[in-house]
Amino acid sequence: MKTPLAWKNLVHNKVRTTIGVAGVSFAVILIFMQLGFLGGIIHTATQIYDALEFDLMLRSPAYLHLTEARSFPRSRVFQAASLPEVEHAQPFYLGLSEWQAPAAAKPGPSDDSSLSPESALEAEGDWRAIITMGTDPQDPAFNREDINQEARKLSDATFVLVDVKSKKEYGPANKEKFSEADIGAETTLGPQRVRIVGLFELGTGMASNGACLTNPAGYIRACPWQTIDDVTFGLLKLKDPEEAESVRQKLLDIYGIPSSNEQSGLSLAPVNQSNTNVEILTRQQALDREEHRWVHETPLGQIFTLGVWVALFVGVAIVYQVLSTDIANMMGEYATLKAMGYGAKYLTKVVLMQAVLLAVVGYIPSLIISWGLYRLVEHLSGMPMNMTPGIAALVLVLAIVMCVLSGLAALRKLYQADPADLF
Repeated sequence: MKTPLAWKNLVHNKVRTTIGVAGVSFAVILIFMQLGFLGGIIHTATQIYDALEFDLMLRSPAYLHLTEARSFPRSRVFQAASLPEVEHAQPFYLGLSEWQAPAAAKPGPSDDSSLSPESALEAEGDWRAIITMGTDPQDPAFNREDINQEARKLSDATFVLVDVKSKKEYGPANKEKFSEADIGAETTLGPQRVRIVGLFELGTGMASNGACLTNPAGYIRACPWQTIDDVTFGLLKLKDPEEAESVRQKLLDIYGIPSSNEQSGLSLAPVNQSNTNVEILTRQQALDREEHRWVHETPLGQIFTLGVWVALFVGVAIVYQVLSTDIANMMGEYATLKAMGYGAKYLTKVVLMQAVLLAVVGYIPSLIISWGLYRLVEHLSGMPMNMTPGIAALVLVLAIVMCVLSGLAALRKLYQADPADLF
């Protein structure tokens, strides 16, 4: 039976090993958190798209990101609806408006569209930017029945639904989270008075900590700079989603947009073309471009990507110090092994195995601690932090690579072990 020399080396000096495991755990937790934040950005950037029902999306070619989407003529949506391959086409409105937090939530009858003059005095809270969406209550644009069911309550332009994930700064009655107690409360959205008639759960975007939903007329009241004939998105549901690319090409021909005028790749720079007032994207293209925008073209995504590399560098430095100190303290033992006939290949294997063991032992508590931190951050900030199997596996691989690199760097000291030093 072979002696597990790498393991014996670790448990020989428990204090030094504990310090090494703590260092590895610290670096691994840093990696977990950076990847968690990065994943949260990706999820937040596309969560509204994820909830919409469409196979093809029409949007302005000057689109920048979700809350700076610009607009295009609604007639383009009606043109698309004429294709036999299109099962359903509908306009969708989205933009940033201003929300005044209700000072007090006084329930009232949700079927009464009149707003009391006195209610204006009740809404004296702070103003906040809020994502405002507009959809037809008779034909909601979402692929989730819970949201569609609530959206059917939007029978009047003064009615709104509030996202329960909106932050407490938006004025929930319990000072923490919007709930049934807020239904009937009146406040100001944009320049007009509105009444909360229901709630939905979706999640806010990167540009705002709150979201609300109203009908198209209500959206125009909240965002008066946009007209009912200028829509943000055209959502096309196809009879056969597999035909998305062929239908897209037909629409390009109908709209008179040459393929050569299309933007290539994931570039998100707004274009300025006189013969182009609409851009056509498949669902996957829309998701990919939004993700690319926030992860690769904004400082936010780049910071967390850089954070992963910084955490790896910190981990390599810590583990190198542990392994190199361990080798220096046991130089005589390694020299004895060389004198007994063990070659550099075997000794290299011992050091690298010791590094892998450090990675695995340090990874286990890091996984548990990071899961707890994910839940804490999600609770405090509202950013979705999901410990997926993919993230867990990726961090384990990165931890092993980090420790192996440290082991390779520490081998220089091992090769200095000389049997002649024993005499």
